[in-house]
Amino acid sequence: MKVYFTSPTLGRIYGTVSTENHQTYQFKGCQVLISLELNKTESGWICQKGQWLHDSQIREIGAQVDEQEKWLSAR
Repeated sequence: MKVYFTSPTLGRIYGTVSTENHQTYQFKGCQVLISLELNKTESGWICQKGQWLHDSQIREIGAQVDEQEKWLSAR
């Protein structure tokens, strides 16, 4: 699924998120060389490796993933 996060200097950074187990998600940038691992926990979204994103950026990606998964499960 396509998602983005907002960078203060670069604007929106678009990428693709994939998962195999609906707990660990891989974000790969489209225009910017970036790869992140995000984890969905009971308390919210976290980024354990390469924790250079702000919490708000992690939540921004997580909210989009949650919304798209909710939409796909409703089909």
